[in-house]
Amino acid sequence: MKKIKSLFWRLWYRLYPTPSRYTRPEALAIAKKYNLEYEIIKAMDHRCTPDEALQEWDIFPNSSE
Repeated sequence: MKKIKSLFWRLWYRLYPTPSRYTRPEALAIAKKYNLEYEIIKAMDHRCTPDEALQEWDIFPNSSE
């Protein structure tokens, strides 16, 4: 039953991804400040949202920026 639930949620998040605060070009512009463009591109290519990619490298800007 656990495997069925996990498959359900994987399919759910693939069909209905969480909305991202930033677009891909905005995330790359933020990453450029920290010389992490390549890492952010790779994370987004592996199905991370721009927000998740920025959070992975601890460069998720605050709302004040």
